[in-house]
Amino acid sequence: MISRLKPWYPFLFALVPILNILTRNPGGSRPDDIAVVMACALIITGAVYVAATLGLRRAPRPLVPAAVLAVVLLVYGKTALGGLSRRVAGAPPVVMLAAGCAILLLGLLWLARRPSALDRANTFLTLTGLLMVGWLGIRLVTDLLHARSLVQHSVLAQQLARPIPVSLSLAAKASQRDVYLIVLDEYANAGVLHDVLLFDNRVFEDSLRHLGFTIPGAVHSNYVHTLLSLPSLLNFSHLTLLTDEVGRHSTDATLPNYLLENNRTVAFFKRQGYRFLFFPSQWWPSTVRNRNADWQFDPWSGFNPARAATRSDLRRSLLATTAFAFLKRDDHWDADYIRRTLSRLEQVPGQTEPTFTFAHVVSPHWPYVFTPDCQVSRETSVDGRVGRRQAYTGQLQCLNRMVLHTVTEILHHSPVPPIIILQGDHGTNLLRYSDAESASLVSPAQARERFGAFGAYYLPDGGGRLFGDSVSVVNVLQRILSHYFGALVQPSADDFYLSLERTPYDFVKLDPVSLRPRDSVASGSH
Repeated sequence: MISRLKPWYPFLFALVPILNILTRNPGGSRPDDIAVVMACALIITGAVYVAATLGLRRAPRPLVPAAVLAVVLLVYGKTALGGLSRRVAGAPPVVMLAAGCAILLLGLLWLARRPSALDRANTFLTLTGLLMVGWLGIRLVTDLLHARSLVQHSVLAQQLARPIPVSLSLAAKASQRDVYLIVLDEYANAGVLHDVLLFDNRVFEDSLRHLGFTIPGAVHSNYVHTLLSLPSLLNFSHLTLLTDEVGRHSTDATLPNYLLENNRTVAFFKRQGYRFLFFPSQWWPSTVRNRNADWQFDPWSGFNPARAATRSDLRRSLLATTAFAFLKRDDHWDADYIRRTLSRLEQVPGQTEPTFTFAHVVSPHWPYVFTPDCQVSRETSVDGRVGRRQAYTGQLQCLNRMVLHTVTEILHHSPVPPIIILQGDHGTNLLRYSDAESASLVSPAQARERFGAFGAYYLPDGGGRLFGDSVSVVNVLQRILSHYFGALVQPSADDFYLSLERTPYDFVKLDPVSLRPRDSVASGSH
């Protein structure tokens, strides 16, 4: 069997980086996307194999797979080449790439003259490839089966699947009112923007108030990760049961992603006769699609390889490990996606049926693709705290302008005043809370920054009083559904749970006092 597999081991090594990403991020990719990425890797490797076979017609036949493997190693060698370029007197990556090519070429020439050594090398590489793909493949399948079992036996999922009772006398009040939930990823509240990012957001907030939006004095997320904040928002429920169901030290995203896709808000509106319109994110795994949607936004027609490479986190992560990452590029596809999403949202009021519209806009979150005047940024990297602050606030200014135009158009074209929810899922990370050794060691300043989420709400017929003082993200939709639609559901506790990215379900409950601005805490202590 080894003899038959010897010519084909480069295909095994082409799959190893993909399997490595998948096993390090369980539940972070869809099976269909995994299949597409693996098929592309195999097809590209096959094209290289054909080229090598034609180019090495006069060389020993066993040299062909070795030459193809050399190309595979060069393509996937970005991390190693980048590390070497930093160690070798800051040599440019292109120099290290040329050096790597020269070393591999000399190695191939050496093997071409030693048939026995070439045969032993091919045997060793075949066995190594089989072991690596076999081990990683078993881990991947085991993770998928375990994740499916988690969803099937989840008590939390069963609890949140129960229909929400409705007060019929109140439900008729808003039966024709469209509802928009526009999540602006990593949009921090005014306090965080002022204290941490040195940015004054009053012009944007005052413009929203002029349109009739309510902006509470204090808005906080209950969790510090999009993975948890969004399902908590859409299910108006805490997710602390995940610690027991998924595991305190697990990183498997399957169950929270399931709760996000099959959430109580969508189920509630569908039972009220609403259509669910979904505006997915361009690449965030939790929101790239929703099978419960009656309609899903797709900004582009036709096929473009460069554009398709941006459409999932798996594809982006894989490309970041390859030599293609050294090419100078900009993120114009990201910018175009955000523009098209917000522009298409403006057309929703033309729907004849009442709609619930959910859009996840991955901005002002990285990548920072906009300058303050909404030009596409040509910077490919951001260094240092000052650089990150300027890149973030520059993108924020552009996003403010686009969002203001979108909500103005929605209000202008809506025959019945709609409900519009502009919601940040969490604050920023300029102070690097995620670098703490444990969640319990995150400083109050870091916690204030990360929990400080933006929130602005257009709530007609006096609904603004629901949000006049403060709100935490878990109760935003609970208040709206109860007030406008007669949903008989109790609010959740305004509790805040901190966890690190490497252990998202290892929660530390935060004292709400630590989220207050430092001056208010000090004044309250006297």
